[in-house]
Amino acid sequence: MVRKEAVAGYFYPGKAEELRLLFGELSASALRVFPEDLSGLQDASGVVSPHAGYVYSGVAACVAHRFLALLPPARTIVLLGPNHRGVGKRVAISNAEYWQTPLGRVPVDRESAEFLLSYSSMFALDELAHQFEHSLEVQVPFLQYFLPYEFQILPIALLSQDRATSEALGEALFALSEKKRILVVASSDFSHYEPEAVARTKDREVIDRICALDVEGFYRVLRERDVSVCGPGGIAALLVYHKKRGGKRGELLFYTHSGEVTGERHQVVGYAAVAFPLP
Repeated sequence: MVRKEAVAGYFYPGKAEELRLLFGELSASALRVFPEDLSGLQDASGVVSPHAGYVYSGVAACVAHRFLALLPPARTIVLLGPNHRGVGKRVAISNAEYWQTPLGRVPVDRESAEFLLSYSSMFALDELAHQFEHSLEVQVPFLQYFLPYEFQILPIALLSQDRATSEALGEALFALSEKKRILVVASSDFSHYEPEAVARTKDREVIDRICALDVEGFYRVLRERDVSVCGPGGIAALLVYHKKRGGKRGELLFYTHSGEVTGERHQVVGYAAVAFPLP
């Protein structure tokens, strides 16, 4: 079974040539804001990357995926993202054999899917959760364009994003990483439809907790400051996974918001590229 593109032509160009051209433009912008001076970088656990339309969040996503391309190859890229439509299982692994994008097909890592299914009953194969979901799909063309090697993906859509589920997911990913090398992409946007100054302030507080690998503080700030981060479950799972691997901190690579593109600063959506390098 092939999972066809659901948002090609909407969130990103539906034709390969147009998509590659856009990636070239985004890369030029990304290099201006993040010149990739990462001397001493040995490895990392993954990144947080946004999932809005490429015209809005593409530079931040480009920074995140260019960072992944600097790392030693990982044949499996785990994609964690929110289930925006609210259908399907609570922790849903894609049941497809391939995901299609304008740049071609990417295989789904069925072996890793089977491992997680046997590891915990919270996982389920469920294509309904993925059929129209954009948060994971929009990451795949970036991976195809930037990673200089063949890879598989393991897409996991999260209907449940509570702390307990996220921590259990992080533990499961660590168990998987003991079987094979993986990289994790946690797909999330940050503040939604806030004035620019409010969004920056709230998002800075959240990102501080993320970079401190403080799962409890992360959820507390979301709750107490009413921050509309849409993918907290995937982020928290990545924090747990990174700490289990010996990670000490995360690193904010780039932050922006939709108002930088639209000029409408009274109501913006925040986007961040956050990396999790290992010491």
